[in-house]
Amino acid sequence: MNENTPAHNGTGVQVWRRSDVRAFLTWPKLLEVAEEALVAVSSPSALPAVSTQLLVPGASLHLKAGALLEPPVISVKANLRPDSGSASGAVLVFDYEGQQLRAIVASGDLTAMRTAAIAAVATRTLVAKKTPVVAILGAGPVARYTDEALAYLGIPGEVRIWSRSPERAADLVAAATGADGVASAVGVSGTVGHRAYATVAEAVAGADVVVTCTPSRTPIVQRADLAPHAVVIAMGADGAGKRELGEGILDAATLFVDVARDALRVGECEFLPEEQAGRVTELGAVLAGGGAVAQVDGLVVFDSVGSSAVDAAVVGLLVGQPNDDRGGLLYLND
Repeated sequence: MNENTPAHNGTGVQVWRRSDVRAFLTWPKLLEVAEEALVAVSSPSALPAVSTQLLVPGASLHLKAGALLEPPVISVKANLRPDSGSASGAVLVFDYEGQQLRAIVASGDLTAMRTAAIAAVATRTLVAKKTPVVAILGAGPVARYTDEALAYLGIPGEVRIWSRSPERAADLVAAATGADGVASAVGVSGTVGHRAYATVAEAVAGADVVVTCTPSRTPIVQRADLAPHAVVIAMGADGAGKRELGEGILDAATLFVDVARDALRVGECEFLPEEQAGRVTELGAVLAGGGAVAQVDGLVVFDSVGSSAVDAAVVGLLVGQPNDDRGGLLYLND
């Protein structure tokens, strides 16, 4: 669009590029809508959702459809998740009151930011300790955005980074730190030290919070390496056969999930014996009760597979932007 192009009148199907998504989404609103959507999905009156996966060589296509009453949005997402990471795809956004397609949204950054928002809400809810030591396993977009979201909330006292690629771990630390080796996040007073670690065992040793953000299909975290009081925020196992947590971790832990029916099918909790399915508690039920978790003596695991209701809430933020705030946005009929 150049200076001779007339301003769009705000009608038609919006096209949100990845750069548009990054420009419009902010942590205050993302965290707010993620928490509200997690509460909504745990309600007995929650609108139905659809989640399935198509396995192809070297990747899986994740298909998720969800809806919210407020905003009145139906979202249908198709995300291609290569085994090596770096998802790409798109979300179709429907206005079910107007009975029409409203937008097509690039889903790469949206998915990573939504996932990070869920991780941050879970950490804020389940971790009682002030300024905990946080270990983030993985150095891709979800790890980077989770680091940002936790920093916005002022949670970490120290951040440890591990990745199978030492170069990517070093890059994440460099992006988060200044010349003096400490990070300063926008909107957060003070600084947080970041450091890359060579092994998972070193990164998680004594850590209060362990956030897993990898596409691993074999366990990378072992029970013996975790502190007895650790809170594990397991974000990576979102597809059949994926697994980041080793034997004995689920057995020893108090279990929370974002969407129980999905986590028991394709999350870490897929590996629970069927008769133990009743051990999981949806985080939204905790949040609906005021967000207070009784003091847990021992290990805690939050197993997230991604909520289509949170997808709907996030794209609702985008399509709900006032027309005057959408400068440069594309429209499908342009």
